[in-house]
Amino acid sequence: MGLIPESTIQEILAATDIVELIKGYFPLQRKGQDHWAVCPFHSEKSPSFKVSPSRQAYYCFGCNAKGSAIGFVMEYENLDYPAAIRRLADRVSITITESEDDPRAREQAKQRARLLELHQQSANWFHAYLMQSDASDAENARHYLKERGLDADIAKRWNIGFAPSNGNLFAKWARDSNYSGKLMAVSGLMSLRDENNPSRGLYTRFRDRVMFPLNNDFGETVAFSGRITDPEAKTAKYVNSPETELFSKSKIFFGLDKSKRAITKAESVIVCEGQLDMIRCYENGIENAVAPLGTAFTEHHSRALRRFAGDRAEALLCFDSDAAGYKASVRAYMSLSASGIFVKAVQLPAGEDPDSLISSKGAQAFRQLIDNASPFYHFQIDLLGESLDINNPRDRVTFADELAPSISVISDSVAREAMINEVATRLGIAAADFRTRVANAVGKGQHIPAGKSTDPNKTSTKLKVDDADARILIRLALTHEETRAWMQEQHSKYAALINEIPSADLLREIWDTLPESTRLNIINAYLSSLTAEKEQAIREILEDRFADMQLEDAQRALLRLRIKAIEQDRDTTKTKAAQTNLSESQIIDLTGKVESQRKELLDLKKALKNIAPNRA
Repeated sequence: MGLIPESTIQEILAATDIVELIKGYFPLQRKGQDHWAVCPFHSEKSPSFKVSPSRQAYYCFGCNAKGSAIGFVMEYENLDYPAAIRRLADRVSITITESEDDPRAREQAKQRARLLELHQQSANWFHAYLMQSDASDAENARHYLKERGLDADIAKRWNIGFAPSNGNLFAKWARDSNYSGKLMAVSGLMSLRDENNPSRGLYTRFRDRVMFPLNNDFGETVAFSGRITDPEAKTAKYVNSPETELFSKSKIFFGLDKSKRAITKAESVIVCEGQLDMIRCYENGIENAVAPLGTAFTEHHSRALRRFAGDRAEALLCFDSDAAGYKASVRAYMSLSASGIFVKAVQLPAGEDPDSLISSKGAQAFRQLIDNASPFYHFQIDLLGESLDINNPRDRVTFADELAPSISVISDSVAREAMINEVATRLGIAAADFRTRVANAVGKGQHIPAGKSTDPNKTSTKLKVDDADARILIRLALTHEETRAWMQEQHSKYAALINEIPSADLLREIWDTLPESTRLNIINAYLSSLTAEKEQAIREILEDRFADMQLEDAQRALLRLRIKAIEQDRDTTKTKAAQTNLSESQIIDLTGKVESQRKELLDLKKALKNIAPNRA
């Protein structure tokens, strides 16, 4: 698309009152000069979201979300920068005249607008045919939907339609509506009968199918999914539109445009297999649901859900309980977990899906299954346990090999370590041994660590430092000269300790390459030498609202890191000691090690209390 002139952007912002803008989305309460609300971008019970009319900006003291009117629309509506500007321009009735330096971009913009219009009008035509036609195929489709529990009101809310078995009816409507054959072919609604002989004309892609419009995140119809009504038909149950400039099935969820706010509010998403499952959930008050389009989960899918569900995102997989459903759920789990989403599995009764279960037993029965959903690796253990014996040493190895890749994709190091210890305990194996298997799964390329990608064109996963004590040490190392000098002196003493702490990767790198001073120009040059992901992560730490901290705070943080490292090692030792078939000498050695670790922890906790409090 063409460029939006800077002067136009300034005009749009000048005409936009951010208070009135945000009031259009949710209520604000005035306190003094500012306005407050419960933050829409994370879960909280008291208002921490401030809108400042004097600065024409918003800021959340809970999750640090901040920005201008453009930033708010981008975040809340999940739009890119140009789309957010256009949304604001429409709101204040300002016409955007894009720069004339890119004729090709202008033509692409016109084509996209024409395609969007075509898809919306096609959806309306399919819907009208379903609801109003006296033809036998439309009557059969209405009967089918009624049997599936989808009444006229639901069909209207979802704009469900029907593509007649006679494809010439739709083709005639397209001609009468002045949609060219070329546009129909580009849209995927019609296709060439013979790619090598275009003169043979076009045929209608969707025939004799219930039509579900597929919308992008903000409700524009970009494609269709057509479902057969005859279960005995020897053809694919679902047919989706082909890939077009509007539509890529690896980037679209059915229903996300309706469920995105519920997902944000709940910080969780229910992932169903089919459109009817998603509709049934939504229509019964379970609104935080989506359905992929019969394709494997992709990085785009996971990133979309993470954007709406937030940093504490949780996904609940509701896939069929057969072998194919298990494989699909594992693929979805691997992608979601690598994006930092905690995944649970909803164990449906054999032969049931959300649609059939809610229809026969009610929404509450499905809600109970959601409430009882277990972490995905528990689900794997339970399912594998039907064919493997956890008490058999050889089967335990198989268990461990099957589960190691699942744990390896957990991007949060603290969560990954906790899962390693829990799985090791359940399997009755040493946590250290299972940790090695997890590491080997990473090494074999079964998982790409957060922040890295084999494809340079793909967006990297955001790097995060979750450990509060590591964050304190990173901040002080780069902002407090006394702490930086102390860390430089203590490097050799604590290097081995830092290497043992899974959550301290970035801290370890900074400690190994401390800048020569904490002067601003030195620190900026130091940060610019790092990767973009690392620099962003560190700058976010430097912008955190810390109290005025001193060297003592760094010393206390380091002691707490040592305590956590020993506690993890102690838990591993306890796991080993709980194993069966240990010799008496092994039991004595492990018990002695646990006692030694207990004493060391007492000494460290005593030392922690003895450090002088912050002088500030």
